[in-house]
Formats: sequence, structure tokens, C-alpha cells
Amino acid sequence: MTMPEMHTLTGAYAVDALSDIERAQFQRHLGECASCAQEVLELQMTATRLGAALAEDPPPELKRRVLAETMATRQLPPKTRSGSGERVKDRRRAPRWAIAAVAAAVVGLAGTAVFGGIAYDNHTQLTAARERAAQAADLYAPVAEVLAAADLRTGHAETSAGGGGTVMMSRAKDRLVFMAAQLPKNDPGRTYQAWLMYPGTAPKPAGLISGGQDGALLVAEGLGGAEKFALSVEQAGGSPTGSPSKDVVMVMSMPT
Repeated sequence: MTMPEMHTLTGAYAVDALSDIERAQFQRHLGECASCAQEVLELQMTATRLGAALAEDPPPELKRRVLAETMATRQLPPKTRSGSGERVKDRRRAPRWAIAAVAAAVVGLAGTAVFGGIAYDNHTQLTAARERAAQAADLYAPVAEVLAAADLRTGHAETSAGGGGTVMMSRAKDRLVFMAAQLPKNDPGRTYQAWLMYPGTAPKPAGLISGGQDGALLVAEGLGGAEKFALSVEQAGGSPTGSPSKDVVMVMSMPT
């Protein structure tokens, strides 16, 4: 594997989506490449926050119900060694992007989908839990695709109001993910608005994100030739003029 190819494996390594051989090769590369080591650390922290963002404490009665089901459920016999080998072989054939997508979302989805399915008897509660899980999947699927992209680039910036955030970008996917980090809570009736900034033309609004929610995510698509990413403080609902107000709290160059 060539050195340029090594630099593209940070996302897959961070979510444990490499084969044993690739992992060993990349770990040797990490010892020689400080930029890849830093990027892997940031991506691992991001993946952890993605899962924690939707994690929920299991209901108090979960332990009792699981133990009751264990006593009443017949256990399957152990698999043979050949069967175990086949399962490992099949798992390694799975596409890396699919493994990365599952790894990035599984922790958060477990709290809402699995625990919800076991513990909720009421049909309305179960339906609500499934809806939350579906909404989470809709949000985290594009995020996971960016994390697993071969051309993934990351960058971090602080705001003049305190806190900041990390930008994860893929030109190939034409998508950007911004994850807030300790952004101050907005005043009533105010919100943060993201902007994509281009040379020689007006900024393009890229979505709204609330302060005071560490790990909050914003996904923007249609990057085009955007050279910078910015945050401004606007009235609830966003800038009425379609342009940033004078209260711009962060401007950062797109990661390269």
C-alpha cells in the first residue's frame, strides 16, 4: 500500500473498519505521521460523541425482564471452529463504508431501538421509540458516509463567543458535517447560523444549530467551490436578509 493511500485510511481506522493486515500497516504509518495520528484522534472522539448523543439510560425494569427472558429461553449450542471461521471471513467481505456507518451510529441507536423494543409494553411508547430510531438513522447515515469517505478532511476552530467546533468534509460526497463543541447557549430568540463562503460571491446559508448542546450536529450539502465555513448569531429562524449579520463569531478555511 502506497503512502498516499495510507493517508486515506484515517476514517476507516477510527471506526475499526480495516482488515487485520491493513490495521497493522496503518498503525506503523501512525508512528511516522503526526497529521494522521491527530486526525484519527479527532475522528475517534467524533464517533464517540455521535453514539453518546442519542444514548439513553435503560429503564429500571430492563434487568428484571432480561433475566426472566434468559431463564425462559433455550440456549443455542456452541458453534464449531469451522463455523466461526466462516463468520469471520464473511464479515471481512463487508464493504468498509457499511461497517463505518454501523459503527458510528450503533451506540446511540442501541439506547433508543433495542432497549425501547425490549422494555416498552405500551404500543404508543414503542411506536415513538421506533420513530426516534428512524430519525436518528436519517441523521447519522450521511454523517457516517462523510467519516468513511476516502477524501475526508477535518479542521477545528474556536469562536469569538467561546467554544467552537469541528468541520468534517468530503468533496467527493459534496457534504460537510459541523459538530459543536461547548458553543455558548443562545439568548432567547437567537440561534447560530452556518454559512458557506465563496470567492467573489455572496455567502450561502448552510443551516441552523443551537448553542449549549455539546456535540450537536449540522449537515450541509452542495459545497461547490466553498473556501470557508462561518458561524453567525441570528434571530430565531435565521437571517431575514439571507446574509450574515454583523455578529459573525467564527470564520475558518475549509480543511485541506
